Amino acid sequence: MFSFLFKRSPKKPPVPVAQVVAAAAKAAVETAQRATAAEAKDASIAQCAALKNDEVASADFLLACEFADVRLMAAEAIKSRPQLERVLQAMRNTDRRVVKLVQARLESIAMLESQQNKIELCLATAQRLIDEPQLAANQVAELDRCWQAIGDLSTNFEPAIANFGGLRAGLAERLRAQAALQRAVIDALAGLRRLVAVNSALDQAEISDPNEIAAKVEQLADQMALHAAAPESPSLPKHLLADFMQDYQQFQQRLAELQQRHAALAARHDVLGDWEQLPVAELKADVLKRAWHALPSLDQADLAPFQARYDALTAQLQTTRQPKEAAVTLVTDNAEQLFAEALDAMDAALQDGLLQVASEQDRALRAINLKSARPSDAQMTRLGNARAELNRLQDWAKWGGNVSREELIKAVEELPAKELPVTELAKKIGSSRERWRSLDTTSGSAPKSLWERFDAACTLAYAPAAAHFKKLAEERGQNAVKAQALLDEVAQYTQNAGVSGDDPSSVDWRALAIFSQRMSLSWQRLGSTDRKDRKRLDSQFEQAMQVLTQPLLAQRKGEIAQREQLIQSVTQLNPAERQTVDTLRGLQERWQERAKALPLDRNDEQALWQRFRSACDAVFAKRKESAEAADNERQQNLVLKEAQCAALEAALDQPETAIAKLLRETKANWLAIGQIPRAAEAASEQRYHAAVSALQAKLDAHKRAATEAQANALGQKLRLCQTVESNLVENKSTDDDWAGRWQALPALSSEAERAMRQRFDKALAASAAGDASYCSTLEKNRSALAQELLRLEIVAGIDSPPEFSRERLKLQVDVLQASLKSGRNALTPQAQLLALCCLPVLVDAPTGERLTKLLRGLVA
Repeated sequence: MFSFLFKRSPKKPPVPVAQVVAAAAKAAVETAQRATAAEAKDASIAQCAALKNDEVASADFLLACEFADVRLMAAEAIKSRPQLERVLQAMRNTDRRVVKLVQARLESIAMLESQQNKIELCLATAQRLIDEPQLAANQVAELDRCWQAIGDLSTNFEPAIANFGGLRAGLAERLRAQAALQRAVIDALAGLRRLVAVNSALDQAEISDPNEIAAKVEQLADQMALHAAAPESPSLPKHLLADFMQDYQQFQQRLAELQQRHAALAARHDVLGDWEQLPVAELKADVLKRAWHALPSLDQADLAPFQARYDALTAQLQTTRQPKEAAVTLVTDNAEQLFAEALDAMDAALQDGLLQVASEQDRALRAINLKSARPSDAQMTRLGNARAELNRLQDWAKWGGNVSREELIKAVEELPAKELPVTELAKKIGSSRERWRSLDTTSGSAPKSLWERFDAACTLAYAPAAAHFKKLAEERGQNAVKAQALLDEVAQYTQNAGVSGDDPSSVDWRALAIFSQRMSLSWQRLGSTDRKDRKRLDSQFEQAMQVLTQPLLAQRKGEIAQREQLIQSVTQLNPAERQTVDTLRGLQERWQERAKALPLDRNDEQALWQRFRSACDAVFAKRKESAEAADNERQQNLVLKEAQCAALEAALDQPETAIAKLLRETKANWLAIGQIPRAAEAASEQRYHAAVSALQAKLDAHKRAATEAQANALGQKLRLCQTVESNLVENKSTDDDWAGRWQALPALSSEAERAMRQRFDKALAASAAGDASYCSTLEKNRSALAQELLRLEIVAGIDSPPEFSRERLKLQVDVLQASLKSGRNALTPQAQLLALCCLPVLVDAPTGERLTKLLRGLVA
């Protein structure tokens, strides 16, 4: 209750000479010890500097060193994990600075090792992707995300960064090659579909040579075979190769029909062309009819244009026959008129350049009997001139045809030097032969020598194409042998795999899936075979693979169900739980194990993986949102705590009452604020405690000042009471204004002021009345004062004078017993001191000193 009492320092007695000498000797010893310690520290620093390049020796030295600064110097030289962990374990509770340095270096090493592990994982993944036959763009994207997740790398990882850059460039090149290969395959498939338009080709009356189309299709097939054998072919969509093979097989099936139809069309075209070139007079209806029906049959749609030409020819033959019969009749009746009309028609045809009509009219004139017609001299002259002109024009036409044939022969002879592609070469030779046949129609038959030259030139120019097509035929034969070898391999694997047994667990389903995929790809890349063999081989391969694929399909259905369960397990995870990440990683590992144990179909695998990955990403996204929300809350809490600290720091100039209130409110608010970022926690706590300590120090200083003031006031009023009582005993009369002097002294607390005022008032009243009994009371209370003073010295632990040692020893037992009996109800030493100060008693000088010392001891 009287913790505010001021410690009043009494006058110290002179120090004995022996104590001075002992103190001087002790100081000398301490100085020598400090010098020895400084020398030992310098030697330790030198030894630490000498061990700077030896981590093991530095660690041993650090563990044995007794100087904190030197231990920190030794710790600077330790950088390896084993030695750092060794030092950390030994110095954990010994040297905080060394532990902080070691922990920082271990954390740095752990971070570097984590980055190194992530880099090695990325490099291994990139190398694995480089080596994999199938590369997906999403795998490369996932690799890029893993690499970016590593963060900023130091210069120590420049080789790894360069290595990853090279691997990443290789992956990008593979992706570009895959895109180019897929584009080429799509273009080849589109070209095949444009070229082999079977339905449209069958609807054409004039169709190209099927061999030319076959050559182009074979060229596309060769290109597709090269694409299928390319290194990036596993990345091609399966339907492209399958669609191409399906269209190619359909073309091979229709090729024979096209060739047969083309031969029938060409036969009718050639026969009709030969008949149309012959004079009508040389044709006979019955011969034409027999030859026409002997030609290969055609569909009604293909036969229609040729039938029209045949009907027109027979109609012309009938028409020509009728004028001839009429001419014979007219010869006998009116030959002169018929001759004149034929001659006029011949002249008109010559003027128009119609050689064929002019030739027919000339034949008609030769059929007329000149004796019956009796032509005039002028008519005979006209006839001679017309026939001469006809012969001249026929010679020019034949000469022009031969010139065209020469040019055609020259063009064919130049083809070998041009080194054209075989398909284009075959097309040019075919068009050249067609041109030769058209010249035979318009310019007459060619000389045998020209024909032989043309045929030899075509044979020579066509030799590369013939060799190419022969090579393709040989390759088709080799492909048939390869196809049979694949069938044998499938049969052998089926026998060894044990898929027909009753124990599915004994089957290596992963190996079976890989084998099935490899066989399918090998069959797709097999290349073209003869049409008569392809259908049979495809049927055999399909039947052989069904024995493997049907059990594999059933097993994959079960695997898909297992994958669905994993996806469901991920969706049911609670992102807020602590063990969610470990559970999710376990599910991911199980997914990888199942994917390695049994690969699914590519479409199913990708679809399920996308769903599983989306579910995992959703869990991580929710955890990230929760973490961000927690971080935001910690940041807000940090702002609140910084505001509290700022308020405390700004309160140094406020009154003590306001400071005390602020400290109470701030303490409650500080405890109510939640967590803050761990990195700022230590600094925030340090700032808070520093501000609180500064304010509390100000309050303590004010309290000490108030206590000192109260203690001084109590001592002054105690001495004033003792003076009044002493004057009363000594019967001194004085006119001092005791009440004024009392009022001039600082006031005590209410209880102490009231108690001391009662003693003062009693002393003044007794002094004014000259009360002798009060003097007796003052003298009688000396023994009580001595007893209570000795008791309080025991309680306060203050030494008593030597002459009171025996009494003190006896009283100590009583004090102890009294304290045990009273327990919590015992008066405090401060209350006992106040009661002692209020006791009216005469005090001599030694007792006064003891009372002052007791007052100082209890205040302390």
